[in-house]
Amino acid sequence: MTNSYCILGNPNVGKTSLFNALTGTYEYVGNWSGVTVEKKVGRLKQHIGDLVDLPGIYELSPISKDEMVVTDYLLNSQFSGMINIIDASQLKRNLQLTVQLMELGAPLIIGLNMVDVATKRGIRINQQALMKKLKLPLLPIIARNGKGTHQLLDSLKDNGLSKNRPLKLNYGKHIEATISQIEAHLTSSTSIDKQLARFISIQFLLENPKIHDFLDDAVLKEITLLRQNLSEELDNSIRDEIQAIRNTYIDNILKDTVEYPDEERQYFTHRIDRILTNKYLGIPIFLIIMWLIFHVTFTWIGTPISDALDEFLGGTFTDTVSNLMDKLGLVPFLQDLINDGIIAGVGAVLVFVPQILVLFFFISLLEDSGYMSRIAILMDRIMEYFGLSGKSFIPMIIGFGCNVPSIMAARSIESEKERLTTILIAPFMSCSARLPVYALFVGVFFESHQALIVLSLYVLGIVVALLTSVLLTKKVLKNDDSVFIVELPTYRLPSVKTL
Repeated sequence: MTNSYCILGNPNVGKTSLFNALTGTYEYVGNWSGVTVEKKVGRLKQHIGDLVDLPGIYELSPISKDEMVVTDYLLNSQFSGMINIIDASQLKRNLQLTVQLMELGAPLIIGLNMVDVATKRGIRINQQALMKKLKLPLLPIIARNGKGTHQLLDSLKDNGLSKNRPLKLNYGKHIEATISQIEAHLTSSTSIDKQLARFISIQFLLENPKIHDFLDDAVLKEITLLRQNLSEELDNSIRDEIQAIRNTYIDNILKDTVEYPDEERQYFTHRIDRILTNKYLGIPIFLIIMWLIFHVTFTWIGTPISDALDEFLGGTFTDTVSNLMDKLGLVPFLQDLINDGIIAGVGAVLVFVPQILVLFFFISLLEDSGYMSRIAILMDRIMEYFGLSGKSFIPMIIGFGCNVPSIMAARSIESEKERLTTILIAPFMSCSARLPVYALFVGVFFESHQALIVLSLYVLGIVVALLTSVLLTKKVLKNDDSVFIVELPTYRLPSVKTL
């Protein structure tokens, strides 16, 4: 049987970058949360086995459909071990998921990612002490450039994961008593073993909806009464009580293992955000940036290169091929087919490649820098008027590259009606396949205003999409209010490999 491993972690901690490094494949990478919306499977290098890239989650109780993929995989799939990717610059928050994975008890190894970012922020981590306190194998990595991934592969190959011993925190007298009662019901009424029974009991108390799918109605009815009784006994909610114990455990782990700098150095990113996410300056800055990108693409770089390529293909290259065919004595029919059919036909497409490359180089630059998530925040208030939230703007931005991943990215939206609306309006975004058509027409009819006209076409697509959203949410789909919460990633220099 082939070994199978899965990558788990919070959104935007480098899971997909690590997946690409470990498998040698390329999956889309972006510096925002929600990039991965379904599990992706690849073959590990050195023929070690399969690797599954799962969507980013903060905890095992799913909210959106993409998060349900993770819990469903952990409960229903056979796997050899888990790779938990942790952002070294956000240890406390990332360890919340780690604790839950430790409670599951499956073989586990920690990939301490973004150690370079943590170092630049002045965060000092005693990795040996941290590994000793966690009682888990831990390897420092930088997933974006592949540093440390060879050691991780060696650990998987040598079975250097933690042993099958689940973490058992003491959640207090009342909660522990209820956990024991639920465990007893599960082990006597189902085929679930005792180790997994405790994990399922805790997740049930936390109201994980996937547990309801995992158990039959008779068992659920019995243990639901136990949860209700526990809720009445406690002063706080069950979730708050469990979270408090976990926070204490994490604080004890981080004590004497991590040193943080003063706030002034650590939160330099916030000072940049005061300008770029300012409610008065943010959108004008965004429009200026987009105008500059289109101006560079169609006036300074992209169009001149396209013109030079067109001149080369239509002149020097065609003449050289024609002379060669004359010397070979090819019949006129074949010469016309090659010159007017193949060279002219393929050349008509190739001349637009420089413009496409330049435009999407800059869009990738914005994505990888972390700026795109700020745009979602800026656009949230505007999107509310059209029955959407800022979270819908991210799939719309992805639609500038291709509408298919744009529609797939909409799966990360929690509200079903908002998700459906986003999927329906995504095709209005001007994808890369339309750019050659735009470039052809503006080159012929608007030669002196190419950047402005193409930008207007992109804006027109957004406007039509938003108007369609109003129609759908007000007339076709009843619009429910939704809360927009998105993580703002750290600004970073884009990776050459990603670009």
